[in-house]
Amino acid sequence: MYCGLIVGNNIVNIGGSSPSPGGRLKGRGWSRNSSRMQSSSRHAEMDALRYFRTHPQVRKAQLVVVRYKNEGDALAFGDSRPCACCIHRILRYHPNVTRVTFFEDGIWITETPSQCAIRSEYSSGDRRLK
Repeated sequence: MYCGLIVGNNIVNIGGSSPSPGGRLKGRGWSRNSSRMQSSSRHAEMDALRYFRTHPQVRKAQLVVVRYKNEGDALAFGDSRPCACCIHRILRYHPNVTRVTFFEDGIWITETPSQCAIRSEYSSGDRRLK
C-alpha cells in the first residue's frame, strides 16, 4: 500500500507500507485492552505523515491511499480505506489533514478524517495483537 501526502496541488511525500513494526500508538477510547499499543507494521499513512516532522508549518493537506492487487496479468486498485489506528492518529495529531481519498468497492471516495473513522476497522495485523 502507498499513501501520497498532498499540499496544495503538489505531492510532497509518498509513504509505503512495511512489515517492520510501526510506532507506539496511544489509545483514546478506541483501544479497550490497553492505553498503549504498537502497530504490527508500518502503515503507509503514518510513513507519509513523517513529512510534518520537518514541515510543521503546513496548514492544510490531503492524503491519497492506494493499494494495488494482482488480477491475472494486470494490476488493479484494491480497497484502501485507512485502518482505525491510522485514522484516529490523524484525528488526534494531524488536524491539518482535511481530506482522505481512498478506493473502496470499485470507486474512489474522498471524506474528512472524521467521516472516514466511522467505517474504518483495525488492520489485519493489529487485529492479531488484540
